[in-house]
This record gives sequence, structure tokens and C-alpha cells, in this order.
Amino acid sequence: MTPKRPGARQARTAVAVPTDDARVRRLGAIVWPSFFSAGVATTVFFAIVDPVDLAGITWPRLEITRLGGYTIGFFMFWLCTFSACAFTALLVVPPRRRRTERAR
Repeated sequence: MTPKRPGARQARTAVAVPTDDARVRRLGAIVWPSFFSAGVATTVFFAIVDPVDLAGITWPRLEITRLGGYTIGFFMFWLCTFSACAFTALLVVPPRRRRTERAR
């Protein structure tokens, strides 16, 4: 720790800030709820359905382990919920103003 001198200005530490904070926030608002929803949906779905039995019904020639079934199921649920969240975020964005409206 450096001693403080009276009257000396403190140097500010640079903080890495994203260039477009709104985009990062929007991406976070899409990714986090979709991840959480996929986790809940995976838990509920696989509490009822065994992934090995499901793999035997859907892909009888392909051998999938229980952990592989959980993984595939989670990412499929995440893709579905990510799509829903992304579409909602797209609908929430206000429309751009036309150039003629900006000139006024």
C-alpha cells in the first residue's frame, strides 16, 4: 500500500467496460432466464422420463448413456427457451424512428 500524500491526486484505476452496455445487458437478459428455465424443465422432464428408455424409443440403433441423455435434453430445452427469450427481447425493443421524424 502506498502512503497518501496530502494534496496528491489519486490515480483512478481503469475498469473494463463493454463498449455497448445495452447489448451485453440484453444478452444477459436472454441467456440467464433461458438457462434457468432449461434447468427446471430438464429436472421436471427427467424426473418422469428415463433418458435411456427415451433413447431406445427415438434412436434404437444409437446407444446413449444416461448422462448423455441428460446433457442432450438440457441443451435442447435451453435452445427452446433461448429462442423464446430472444423473440421476446426482439418484440420489446422500440421501433427505430424514420429519418424524416429525426429531422423535425
